[in-house]
Amino acid sequence: MQLNVERGAPATGKTTRLRQIAKADGQSEQEILVGRHCTPDALAHSVRWLAGQGANVICIDECSEEQIALLQGLQRRLPGNLTIHAVVAN
Repeated sequence: MQLNVERGAPATGKTTRLRQIAKADGQSEQEILVGRHCTPDALAHSVRWLAGQGANVICIDECSEEQIALLQGLQRRLPGNLTIHAVVAN
């Protein structure tokens, strides 16, 4: 699994770029996970479920640093062809 994390100040285009990545992968905006809507464990569960369903790209907006750390810990347990794009607002 590859984890691409984009960090930065609010209103600098991070979410717009994430939406473009999702669209290029054929995902709707509703398929983008939102970190602030779930606990770190719930986010990890969603990522594992999507990977199990064959997702190659997962986009996550508004992640916390705790969620990023948990995703980093999952790297070895997820498929090698999976790419996660995550946005963290500072």
